[in-house]
Amino acid sequence: MGKLHIIKYCFVAVLCACFAYTFHARAEETEEETSLTQGVINHVSNIWNDGRYEFLFPVYTYHSPLTYSAEKRKEYNVNPWGFGIGKYLEPTPNRRYALSFMTFQDSFNKPEPSFFYSWQHLWRAGKDFRPTLGFVAGITFRDNYHWIPVPGAAPTFGLEYKSFSIDTLYVPGFDVFLTWLTWRF
Repeated sequence: MGKLHIIKYCFVAVLCACFAYTFHARAEETEEETSLTQGVINHVSNIWNDGRYEFLFPVYTYHSPLTYSAEKRKEYNVNPWGFGIGKYLEPTPNRRYALSFMTFQDSFNKPEPSFFYSWQHLWRAGKDFRPTLGFVAGITFRDNYHWIPVPGAAPTFGLEYKSFSIDTLYVPGFDVFLTWLTWRF
């Protein structure tokens, strides 16, 4: 798969995620009618102004043996040490939105800064445990793409205990999983 094909795939994925969010947000609108653009601006502003802080700590990258040979997996970095910070908002007990920045070591041990929006659905599995399912959409910058901003979207899943969670995203097209720890306060 060529780099241009991957960039096109990611761009389409981000557009689909934006449209999905927009239609979801418009379905929740009350009396005040807003334009599509204004709805997105209001949503981002609410997260930024009313949200609480979270720290993200990338801890593990998994390259699937279905796609990568054992020799290739040995070459790749599996410890994506880095740090992230974000703001999140939980408007209902079962939904969370976040705006985040995270930088980590990619599979080639190069820094990879990323800015992203995330949406998560939360289930109450007990008093303090909550499984999550959602998606992220954003922009990342990679050395092997000459630092050109690469848009993308990916599904996520995780498990939360009180204010700590472990989250994983699956990078479609590359068959890679990235796991990080989150501390919300």
